[in-house]
Amino acid sequence: MLYEQFARPSGMAGKLAGLFMNKENERLNEWTLSFLNIERGDRVLEIGFGPGKALQKVVETENVFLYGTDPSEVMVETVLRKLHAKGKAKQVGIINGTARDLEAFSQPLDKVYSVNNLNLWEAPLETLGHLHSLLREGGKIALTLCPHENGANDDTTVVIGGQLRALLVEAGFHEVQVHIKPTKPNDSVCAVGLA
Repeated sequence: MLYEQFARPSGMAGKLAGLFMNKENERLNEWTLSFLNIERGDRVLEIGFGPGKALQKVVETENVFLYGTDPSEVMVETVLRKLHAKGKAKQVGIINGTARDLEAFSQPLDKVYSVNNLNLWEAPLETLGHLHSLLREGGKIALTLCPHENGANDDTTVVIGGQLRALLVEAGFHEVQVHIKPTKPNDSVCAVGLA
């Protein structure tokens, strides 16, 4: 049940999971976005936006159009409410769905990012291949994970970094770089690639 509330938050427990994710991912969101250099006019996609802190930061960039997908209706409603309150809802296209659902998505993109949810994707290689086809030449993707599994440690993060690099290369990305950041409970990893 606890896993389900982080994978697909629902109800009051889902709202509490969202609050925890906000706190947990705040620094990771900033770190991930720092690799993307989001600029005026960019078309950006966040996969698994959760409570939407990163979306809210990106939408402050002038003339950026932002897409976001999340499988949780609770998170979608929360984010839409926050964006409406800020008058930013027209800049954002929100999709209630999984990463796999993006195979029907066809908008051209400049930047794509995901924080702490790639491990929940049903078919990561296929999804990454599709995202590669949507990114303009030179477009960037950044995938961040902090392992939380039982028995995970900083060595796990290094292994995950290698796996992320391999996935991105196999999906067609190049100049893939893997970055490690000291975090708790374990180090975090961000893999960045170019289309």
